[in-house]
Amino acid sequence: MSRRPFLSRALLVPALAALASAAMYTGACGHGHDHTSGGTSSDPSLADVIFEGGATDEALEALLAVDPKDEPAQGTVFDAPEDGAALPGDAAPELAFHVAGAAQRTAPRAAPELRLAAAAAPGARELAAPGASIVAELGALLGPARAAWAHGTPINGRAYFLVFTTAEREPLLRVFTTKLSYTPDAAAWDKLRAAGAPITVSVISALFENNRIVQGGGPFTGKPVTFTILP
Repeated sequence: MSRRPFLSRALLVPALAALASAAMYTGACGHGHDHTSGGTSSDPSLADVIFEGGATDEALEALLAVDPKDEPAQGTVFDAPEDGAALPGDAAPELAFHVAGAAQRTAPRAAPELRLAAAAAPGARELAAPGASIVAELGALLGPARAAWAHGTPINGRAYFLVFTTAEREPLLRVFTTKLSYTPDAAAWDKLRAAGAPITVSVISALFENNRIVQGGGPFTGKPVTFTILP
């Protein structure tokens, strides 16, 4: 038996898989965007949100779909700035916070039996089946459309939605991040400086597994702080 058909398939399937995967991503996402810093959302109502630390708009949509709870042990507390602080306007400061409760929950990991079941799934077995068609091999590689991959790697763990407001403007600035700190970039800092009034920043947080809020994982309201920016 000639090795040429086998080699052709070995080269063709990965190439087609890469092209199909790229097409699926573009179609699902609608446009490319980077959530690691200043990404955008396909939801017009979230177009102004700054995404950092790998945060995704799917997780933010899940957070905003549920009324937040006031549980002090699960909410956030600011380390900086202090409430009532007057911040110099020449450089953007780092805003830092932490979860009030000492014991922070972590997203549950898949049980070993679930991981074994995934490895034994029909799609995984098709790759090893002799004589499988190229279409079948592509189907096994790609599987169904993965909506969770549309806008970045799904969040597993805590994420934080920061909202900056003034008495006259709500919201002034919105940030969704997986980090326990946020430093405004030049554009964001200019927007805050231009407010010309005391600014209140509040945080809503939740615990996610694959962009979904886990049972009992929030969202939770944090303790806000108010600060002013000196000229």
